[in-house]
Amino acid sequence: MKTLKILMVLAIFYTYNASAQTSYIEDVKNFGYASGEGLACGASRYPTYELIARAYLVSAATSDKEQATGMYEYNSAKARAYMNKRRDGFLGCEEINTRFNNQKIFNSKLYKNGTLKLPDGKIVKPRGKYNPNNLYDRTENEKEKLDAYYNEVLKKKQLQAKKEGIYEKILKQEAKR
Repeated sequence: MKTLKILMVLAIFYTYNASAQTSYIEDVKNFGYASGEGLACGASRYPTYELIARAYLVSAATSDKEQATGMYEYNSAKARAYMNKRRDGFLGCEEINTRFNNQKIFNSKLYKNGTLKLPDGKIVKPRGKYNPNNLYDRTENEKEKLDAYYNEVLKKKQLQAKKEGIYEKILKQEAKR
């Protein structure tokens, strides 16, 4: 009977831990997607958003491994959102900027020690020593790097299309639009 109770408690703990980890990853993916659109559209509050989102990413992770996974997912979502926005010709950026700049995340408070108080009242404390300078470099030109990567991918796709003999067909279809 005791063994059964112990196993049930362990099962509940495991399930809770797995769902908490999924929630963290989903949160950082969502932060990344919003960040990519804000970057692509030139949202005025983008640097502040980036600082808060990265503070959450670092502080809410339960381990270094989870943080590394979170950072990968965040950056992947951010890059995908940026590329999608560029591909559609930055369509709807005015509306995106309005929504981006009015997000509730800007009601968060980030303290010097890395504690983050979210708009819903939730407090996230960092796991270890906190250095905001390691989180976000405002002088880094992310847009330039993503544009270079996008252009590189586009060239590879064009070369592949030429090899397959469909490049001319694509150009004709685009000219008709």
